[in-house]
Amino acid sequence: MVYIPAGEFLMGGREEEFDQREELKHFRNYAAERPVHKVRMKAFYIDKNEVTQAQYRRFLEALAADPDRSMDHPDQPSDVGHEQQFVDEPLRGDRQPAVGLNWYDAYAYCRWAGKRLPTEAEWEYAARGGGEYRTYPWGNEAPDAGGVWRANYWPPGGRDRDGYFHTAPVGSFPQGASPFGIMDMAGNAEEWVQDWLDFDAYKRATVFENPTGPAQGTRKVLKGGSQIADQLQIRIATRLFGSPQLKSPNQGVRCACDP
Repeated sequence: MVYIPAGEFLMGGREEEFDQREELKHFRNYAAERPVHKVRMKAFYIDKNEVTQAQYRRFLEALAADPDRSMDHPDQPSDVGHEQQFVDEPLRGDRQPAVGLNWYDAYAYCRWAGKRLPTEAEWEYAARGGGEYRTYPWGNEAPDAGGVWRANYWPPGGRDRDGYFHTAPVGSFPQGASPFGIMDMAGNAEEWVQDWLDFDAYKRATVFENPTGPAQGTRKVLKGGSQIADQLQIRIATRLFGSPQLKSPNQGVRCACDP
């Protein structure tokens, strides 16, 4: 894990990032990124890499050997396990990110590992860093600027132009690291965070210190975009979402914990 010191950062997204795609500027999930606002954060730790298939496999093996389910969220149905779904052989490499997870799986894995899910603000701070605003973890230039690939996503001209048709082994794009040295915060696997989604939360926010999101909701936030996301969807500010029960071949997790 990487220690993220207390500090301030700019949370949210800028409207001008959609200047080349005006038709998307006012889509509800993109409008939900605005306005950009300064947030104060306490210190925390976050995983340097996304949880891998090998790590998640150990979790499933532990569950098979011990019926203890104390790590489960109270709202998870007791008759539902944590098996992955929609994970074909090309996604099963030990160092590839664990995908096919819903929010309850992500929550339980982090608890089992002695950690927790990051909040959306923690995730975004770890990706962007303090100081100047960054569109992507590495800065404001395109993911392939100068012929250097910084993320596993779906670029124009072909899904495998970045070197991978499917998810990449974690840490495969060192030039895409965040200011804190966190890897793959753009693309590869969407990452579940703790927060419920509120499309209008930033517009009426009154808490700008360690925000934890709404107290309730129907959809959880996903951050970072995936291996099938375009350049806009792998921006730090992008707020994807899904119901806690939703599983897809694009959804994974990284964990956080307190100092």
